[in-house]
Order: sequence, then C-alpha cells, then structure tokens
Amino acid sequence: MLFLALLATSPAAARGRYYSHSGSIETSHPDWLSWMPGSASLASLSLPGTHDSMAFTSTGGALTQTQSLSLRAQLDAGLRALDIRCRHIGDRFAIHHGVVYLNANFDDVLTTTTQFLRDHPGETILMRVKEEHTPDGNSRSFQQTFEWYRSQPAYSPYVWRGTHVPTLGEVRGKIVILDNFGGGAYGVNWGSLALQDDWTVSTIFDIDNKWDKVRDHLGRTNAGAPPTLYVNFLSGSSVAAFPNVVAGGDGMAIRGVNDYAIDHLVGGNVQRAGVLMMDFPGAGLIDAILALNYRLLPSAGLLPGDFGTAFRNISYTLGGDAQARWYGIHAFLQNAAPGRIWHALALKGSWAGWMHTDGSYVQSDTMDDYTHLAFTSRTVTSAVSNGFLGSFVNSQLGALSGGTSDRALQLHGRVSSRFPFQLWSVVVKKSPGGLSNWAYSDYGTGYKATQGDYTYAIQAYSAADGVYLYEHGQFEGNILHLTSGVGFLGDLGFDDILSSVRILGPYRATLCEHPSRTGRCLSTTQSVGDINSVAGGPWNDQISSAGIDFVGVR
Repeated sequence: MLFLALLATSPAAARGRYYSHSGSIETSHPDWLSWMPGSASLASLSLPGTHDSMAFTSTGGALTQTQSLSLRAQLDAGLRALDIRCRHIGDRFAIHHGVVYLNANFDDVLTTTTQFLRDHPGETILMRVKEEHTPDGNSRSFQQTFEWYRSQPAYSPYVWRGTHVPTLGEVRGKIVILDNFGGGAYGVNWGSLALQDDWTVSTIFDIDNKWDKVRDHLGRTNAGAPPTLYVNFLSGSSVAAFPNVVAGGDGMAIRGVNDYAIDHLVGGNVQRAGVLMMDFPGAGLIDAILALNYRLLPSAGLLPGDFGTAFRNISYTLGGDAQARWYGIHAFLQNAAPGRIWHALALKGSWAGWMHTDGSYVQSDTMDDYTHLAFTSRTVTSAVSNGFLGSFVNSQLGALSGGTSDRALQLHGRVSSRFPFQLWSVVVKKSPGGLSNWAYSDYGTGYKATQGDYTYAIQAYSAADGVYLYEHGQFEGNILHLTSGVGFLGDLGFDDILSSVRILGPYRATLCEHPSRTGRCLSTTQSVGDINSVAGGPWNDQISSAGIDFVGVR
C-alpha cells in the first residue's frame, strides 16, 4: 500500500504513562487478541492483567484499593487477566479483598465478562479464582458452589472446561479459569504456574526490592520453557506502603514498580512477559506489555490499528534530546515488531513532512515539544546517488515558498517527479535548531541542507525493480530507469553517455553500441559499477540501445 501523509504537530493530552488512578484511561484495545494467531499458546503471549481486579473503589480505604477502572473498563483497555477473590458465604460467592467486601458478587463478575465476550468473540479472559476470607453459612463446598455458577445457562457456554494451557484458538470467546481452589480440577492448576507473588513491601524504601523480584521473574519468563505459563505480580503493599504508592511511587524521589517496569519493557529487554498482574496500570504500561505480542505476527503484513495506539502511549516513556528519543523509538520497534524496515524520527519544534510509506505508519502526539513517528518501507535501496540527489535538491530550494508544510509538499513533489521510480521522505524544520533537535533513521541515500530559516532532510528508499543506467561510473550522475527495451537511447537523452548499470530484481540488460540492438552488445543480470570492466569493450560512452528482459517468475 502507498500512503502519503502530511504531518503536523498537535498538543498532547495529559495521560498516565505507567500509573493511572483517575477512573479512566487513554487507551483502548477491546479486540487485540483477535489479530493474534489461533495457534499461539497462551503461554507464548504477553498478557496485561490486574491484581485484585474488583478492588476499584475506595471501599476499605487506600490500603485495599488496587484499581481505579471498573471491570468492563479494564477489559476494554486491553487487560486480559483477572484476579477474583471470592468469600464463600450462604452458598454464593461475595467478592472480597481480605476482610473487606467489595460490594460485588461473582454474578457481577461473570455477567460483565460474558457480556464482553459476546461483544468481542475473538478475545479470551484468564480468571484466577481464589477463596478469600472465612466461609460462613454454607451447605456445600467452595468447589460445589463454583460448579453451580459454571453450570448456569447464562455462564456455561463461556467458561472453558479444559485443564491444560490452551492455544488461543481453543479458547476464543471463553473464560480460562486459573484454578487456585480445586487443585486443577476446574481449570489450569494455579500450582503448576511459574509464579512470583512476593507481595509484602514493608516500607516505601523497599519498593526497589519488589522491582528486583519482578525484573528477575521477567528474565525467567523470557528465557523459560515455552509451554510454561508464567505469572508475575507487580503489586505489593503494607500499612507503611499502600498499593498506589508501590505501583506509582510517591511523586517525588521514590519510583513505583510500574515506572520501573515500563522502562524495562520499552527498552527491548523482554520478548515474552507472561501474565503481568498490576495495580493501577497506566495506558503506556498496558500498551508496552500488549505490544510485545506484535512480534508473533508475520513480518510481511501490515500491523493492526492497535499498534498506533500503543506507539503513541509508549512515546510518553521517552525523554532526553532527539537522539535519545530516536534510540528509544528504535529499540521499541525492533523488539516489538522485528523483521520490518523501520524509519524512525524524533523532531522538536516547528516541522512538517511528506512521507511515502509502503507499509505501516504511526505518529505520537507532541510531548515536551517533541513528536515521534515511524513508518516501514519495503527496502532501503535507493537508485539515486547522494551527490546527484544533493545537486538536484540544491537547484530546487530557491523556488520553494511558504511555511514548513508548503515547502515539504513542494520539495516532495519535485523529487518524486524527477525520480518517480522510488519512494521519498521529506522533512522540513524552521530555525532555531537546525539539525541539532531532530534525529531520524539514515538509510541509503539521503541529503540534508539549510537555506535561510529552513533545514531540509530528504531520504530515498524502496527503489523499484528494473534496470538503471548511469552517466558516470559507480552509479553516479544522471539516471534512467527501464523495465522494457529502448531502440534508441537518444530519444531519452541517454545516447553514448552510459558508464555504469544497476540491476534490481530479476532483469537482464542487453546493451548495444548502435540503435535497434545492433553492433557490439553486452549482456548482464548483475550491477556493473564500471562498464569498461566488462569483456569486449571499450563500452564507456558507447551504448545507444538497450534490451530489457524480465527473467523471474511473474
């Protein structure tokens, strides 16, 4: 696909990167599992989840509140693992956090989750079910009451009955029970999971120790056996370190676990995170986990629209100057969506650009006066030399007018018209700053120039297959792109000036000294930097006609 976009900065709305306690969140991924391959084991996925998922109100105070999003809002945001604590009372399940009743019952949980799955049948939900607090007034066991819930007609079609770690295709539209009450008889046995849940954080000065345990388990998950389901709790608390502070820090010198985690994940340190159970996760942290799953998709295809949301939120983790931000973008892209050719840019201040892309394109909001963007191309190959491109661009700059957007559009149109056989990116910035406050991937042919108040960066990539004729050796100077034969090169202004030839793709060039492919001829399927190096010469400035044959499979 060819996509041409005019880019401009826009102010960013404030949002939580790693921590959110506002009751709303700036991300939405209600269908993200639907684009994952059905053959993927749940153990191979990176799944964002919540600890004590129903503790989203202040019932019981700050010590017992662990979330701010309602259960449905959690699911809509992309969270796919739930932690449900049930007190067995009166042959029913009341939802508790310790001794605190959370004003919800198991029916509320099942009604919300099954409705979500009806709305989004390509998704699945992992649900840890655990007995909490003391039982009271029951005539049957906890297991029997769970079976009663599971057998209800409204819920039964949505609760998976297996006990092994399934593939996604086995459980689309289903709730997978992580059985922490019945020894694995009612779902995947909680005791069989590779688990980190050291939840005691004695004081806020022990948060770093909790993060060390989370990070170590991420390392075990990343290197662990593929069939094993890993679960890692980022949560922790005590009377001297409430859950919101352990997750989000104290707003001053103490960093929270969520803060450490997002930097670690975005930095490319993890390829498989397992199930991460969190308190008060922010949009960026959810997206940093979710984004690790893009690497499971075929690299040849377009990325789903969710990737743009993830990129925008993850961009909020970046800091420093343009170069540091570029490195951050690049590390994230190469880790989350490898096997693609990514062009990444970090730009500060007033700028505009026109980019061709034959793949995915994503752009952040503007934050700290920086905008981050990235796009993919088919190849980084350019058929135009740096020197010839520079000469052409310099000849055009004096004719450009208007602001950054106008100049970017005009220059992009001029290079695309002169060299239509490949794709182009043109970025224009207005002083102050020049090239010191922007950074971008510098592949193949590129040229930078400053004239007056404006600085220009031009990048070439994705040259089309075919035969390229050059007036100078080593692929320099004027250029002619051919995919079919020419009886007389003089008709195209290229008679007796050929000095080198480049072949891209499955083509053969037959180059002859006289029109209509007569006289001496040479044939090649390989690029030749010096035409005189071919036997039978001299050939330099001797070619008047060309035969072009496609030798591949159409």
